[in-house]
Amino acid sequence: MGATRPGLDRRGRLALYVSGFSTLAYGLLLILTLILPLYYVTGVLEGLVAFSYYRVTYYGTLIAVDELDRSSYMAIPLIISAVYMAVSGVNLLTALMEKEEYYTPLRLCFTGGLVAVVSSSVFMGVYTYYFVKAVSSLEVNLNQATSAGILILGGSKLNPLPYTWLLLNPMLQLATGLIALLSSAVALYLHHTPQQAEAA
Repeated sequence: MGATRPGLDRRGRLALYVSGFSTLAYGLLLILTLILPLYYVTGVLEGLVAFSYYRVTYYGTLIAVDELDRSSYMAIPLIISAVYMAVSGVNLLTALMEKEEYYTPLRLCFTGGLVAVVSSSVFMGVYTYYFVKAVSSLEVNLNQATSAGILILGGSKLNPLPYTWLLLNPMLQLATGLIALLSSAVALYLHHTPQQAEAA
């Protein structure tokens, strides 16, 4: 079984490269989304919050947030799937550039594309139902209105980092996963088409 076989035309080679790059891109995108800090908190609460971990203090004392703990646990299988996709994309691109057998890496990329569609849906579900709720709870106002006036106890402010909007863009997550899946499916189809024509 050869690498870029003579029967595979320009479209087939293009589909292979798109499959490799999009699979790698989705894997890296998801890894960055899961491990990079997405928000920082200032005020009486201070710290950084990522999808897979957090460190928040209240006047210097570490605090625990149940929903963020759940998000951290749920991030583990997502990180595993993201690493799988990144490695699959690298393997396919390496096979193509070194003119080695590419069919097995291509099948792994196709499997990764299926995983991407599922994992992007799971990620957005966990993000919506756990992460957003937990992060929102970190923005508090402790000031109290009393008969003597306003008792100023302070508060905390939640701030997104400059890249947060991009990493948490659901359309980007879903589109990258779909491109990885569809390009792998097209490449597999074009891989088998010459063989079927030769057999006929």
